[in-house]
Formats: sequence, structure tokens, C-alpha cells
Amino acid sequence: MSQFCIYIKLKPYLREWLINSLGHPVRFPDHSNENAVIRTFLQRWPAGRPVEVNYDNDYTAIYIPDSKAKPAEYYNYISNSGKKAIVGVIEDLFLQNLWSELAQLTLSSNGKGVNSHIAAWCEMHGISLDSAETVRQRYFRIRKAYTEKGIDLRNFSRKKKDNDCDF
Repeated sequence: MSQFCIYIKLKPYLREWLINSLGHPVRFPDHSNENAVIRTFLQRWPAGRPVEVNYDNDYTAIYIPDSKAKPAEYYNYISNSGKKAIVGVIEDLFLQNLWSELAQLTLSSNGKGVNSHIAAWCEMHGISLDSAETVRQRYFRIRKAYTEKGIDLRNFSRKKKDNDCDF
């Protein structure tokens, strides 16, 4: 991984989650989809353009992955549309993590204590409790979107008895 960084503006809860999960500056795993997107949009630094520096903490520093085709010494610029694509894959990663870890907890609780589960999940992932309501809304929007399409993600499985086994 090179020592060159790009700076991306993220929503506060995404920034907190990403830094808690992958460090600061953020270092995505080798061969990850996020690194592939970064490499896709890397360009040579435009002539006359000032160097980006993170003067305030509103931006998240992300290491530029090593690449033989695009060495970070020369390819260390990403346009605004490239940054939007990177934000998109980060949001996708967040939602996958949120759903995979919270779905089983909230589905098995039959709707009771969902807010406390979400608050605990936020705390576990370094997200401030000020953002817990935002995370809760994201979770419920996902669940509602599937329900409106006829896919009910609540847990309706019945427990099998010992004599119900097929073997």
C-alpha cells in the first residue's frame, strides 16, 4: 500500500464506522472491490491543480492501493465523479455489514428492543449515539423496501422437533 492518500467527504456515521473498521487513514484489504474502484478512477494529477490537504476533519483519508499499471507517485488524483463512486461502494459495504449483523438480532427479537440492538451495534462499530437514529432509519428503510416488494424478511421459521428430521 502506498503512502499517498485521497480525501473523501463522508456522512459522519459512515466516517466513524469506516475508521473504526479499517483504521485511519483507511486501508482497504488487498484485492477488495473498493481498491478496484479506486484504481479504476485514478488519474495523473492535473497540471496547475493545488494539492489536496485535509485541513479539517470533515474528510476521510484513504490510502491509494499499489498498482503496477498506475503507481501512486504519478496517479494520485480522483475527480469528483470518481469520489462519488468510491462513496457508493463504501455505502454498499456499510449496508451489507449493517444488514448481516443486525438482521438476525432484530428478527429474533420480534420487534422488541430493536432500538437497543441498533444502539449497541453502533457502539460496537465506533458510531456515536448521535448517529444511531440515522442508522436505525437506514435499517428500517431496507426492511420496508423488501416488504413492499413482497419479500418478508421477518423470522417465521418454526422450530423442528427431534422426530421431524429426515435422516
